[in-house]
Amino acid sequence: MNTRFLEAFVWVVRLGSFRGAAERLNLTQAAISSRIASLEEDFGQRLFDRDPRELKLTSAGRVLLSYAERMLEIGRDMQAAMRTNSELSGTLRIGVVETIVHTWLIDFLNALKSRHGALEIQLTAEPTHRLHDDLRRGQLDIAIQTDAVLDETIRNREIGLMPMGWIGPPSGAGAAKTMLTLAELAERPLIAMTRGSQPHLALLDTCRREGVTPKTIHCVSSIAAIIRLAGAGFGAAVLPLAAIRAELAAGTLSIIPCTASLGPLRLVVSHRIDPTTRAAEVVAALASEEALKFALDVGAEMATPAREG
Repeated sequence: MNTRFLEAFVWVVRLGSFRGAAERLNLTQAAISSRIASLEEDFGQRLFDRDPRELKLTSAGRVLLSYAERMLEIGRDMQAAMRTNSELSGTLRIGVVETIVHTWLIDFLNALKSRHGALEIQLTAEPTHRLHDDLRRGQLDIAIQTDAVLDETIRNREIGLMPMGWIGPPSGAGAAKTMLTLAELAERPLIAMTRGSQPHLALLDTCRREGVTPKTIHCVSSIAAIIRLAGAGFGAAVLPLAAIRAELAAGTLSIIPCTASLGPLRLVVSHRIDPTTRAAEVVAALASEEALKFALDVGAEMATPAREG
């Protein structure tokens, strides 16, 4: 997505007119109109209600505004960082949780290779608590995971949320067709990720809130393994929906209707402070940018950006 188009959109909103945005960006009014039209074509929705007396955002325009402002902010952060380190080199050790592997990791690595081809990346995928330990011990430079690392040598930045759901086999293959209570759902085995992970804790918190004691909770570290278990009807799984969007679209998994809702999966990028290089800071900003792009692409049902401030 062209950030110049987003910049034009934001300035039209701030100044209340296409003419004002054109003057601010030293462009013609026709160029501003063309950029807004391109955005509307990309998203398939009108962004403005064009009243002769007043320019008003549509509901789609209001949704896009928060994303656009955030993306431009990330762009400014990256430009500032790049002015200090125009060429990144050396080795950067990055750790991610499984959810990132199943969502926007490939796009992130491709962007990293395109912008900083001289930077050698060493990648590992581990649960959050292990990534925290490795980051504190200096065995990682960056961790993309689910909780802030409380350490004065490490900086944290929230990069978004991913809704979680109760997941089961395909519809028609033993999947629930009616709304279930958590007590009914817990009559079968429940499957969560690693013990102490956000999905596991979300499951336990929801059970406590509903006064339900599950008979069996299986803790499995691999999302791929959980997908196979849930798809075979072995149990009801707790998973971030974005990580299984392909399976949901293909109908190989389905969302189990349940009266008990789960909180979202929180995502954080953490990096070590290194006075000798800003490579980790620059790459952490790129991770934040990719998280935002992913949220914009898949929509709020799958992912939402971090709130500003």
